[in-house]
Amino acid sequence: MSDTNEQIKKIRESTIEILKTYFMDEADEELKKINELLKSPTVLKNRAQVEELEVYACLLKFILFQTLSEREQLGLFEKSLVKAFKVGIDIRNRFSIKMNLTSDVLWPETLQLFIEAMLRNEERIGLFDIRINGEKQDSPPYLLNWLRDYNRIYGMDRHEKIIPVKYITENPNVAKLSKEEKFLLLQIIEFYEELKFPSQKQIRDALQSVLEEYSEELTSLESPENNNDNNIISDVREKINPFSQNLLSGEIIDLIKKYPRIGEQKIGQNPIKLLYNGEIVNPTIENWLQDYRAYAGSGTHEINERSDYLLRSPNVQNLTSGDRDHLGLILRSYDEGYLLSFSKESQEIIF
Repeated sequence: MSDTNEQIKKIRESTIEILKTYFMDEADEELKKINELLKSPTVLKNRAQVEELEVYACLLKFILFQTLSEREQLGLFEKSLVKAFKVGIDIRNRFSIKMNLTSDVLWPETLQLFIEAMLRNEERIGLFDIRINGEKQDSPPYLLNWLRDYNRIYGMDRHEKIIPVKYITENPNVAKLSKEEKFLLLQIIEFYEELKFPSQKQIRDALQSVLEEYSEELTSLESPENNNDNNIISDVREKINPFSQNLLSGEIIDLIKKYPRIGEQKIGQNPIKLLYNGEIVNPTIENWLQDYRAYAGSGTHEINERSDYLLRSPNVQNLTSGDRDHLGLILRSYDEGYLLSFSKESQEIIF
């Protein structure tokens, strides 16, 4: 028994380190150890040990997310998504890699599968039952019930960022949550919104809005109402997470223009050989982008071109799985305007 306890202790310590580094090779090795332990008759008799090991296993699987089958990925969203958000795993990062490897044609259908998995999730957020809008009986505070309540109030369409914030600040159910639980729920609802595709009506309305903006004075784009929305979001963010005021987000090219030191941030430890002139240079973001443009051509690129570079470039072969993921996000930001988090204080991208 003591030997088993010692093994679980080592797995616990290793899992914590892996969650800091995102090293996929180490995550895979640790997951194999867990699976072996879960076959032990001694462990199987101890429910607490089984549950603890299963938690470590699901967290490690999120690190290995892109290597799993879609069925396993959907299972994680249905059973373990809240745990992953709680420990701070970058779910957007994990999920964006899947997007890079999925056909544009299949992507809307794939997103819908993951939305449906979230809508089946019975992990708890909070201690108290909640009253879903329009219902007479209270329901357990499962994620699926929080999302049902949110959808009952605001509908199933995709919404602007102010709507999740409005729900967190105004909903009586949310008022019962701790500050940490509120921030957790906000993160998950924002992620849920990101998975949605806009409805046809929203697309039409957005096009109409763009056309109207062209016919208005430039000053109308800076109305007090818009500024107020931004102030509300910033204020709520600061109250829920006091450490967030140092973090901003932006597209990689804009960030480099405003904060040149970001271009000097390294991805990987080994020097890279630039394709267009053969020069050996440091693996900075600026140099990676130069190499990518030489490989894929100037301008923006489709997902398949980006994936081809990440799979075939000799420079990328020397990266760890975690660094390859980070580079993929940089390239997606370059091609699609994907917003990256960065720290004003340290002048670097926060992966």
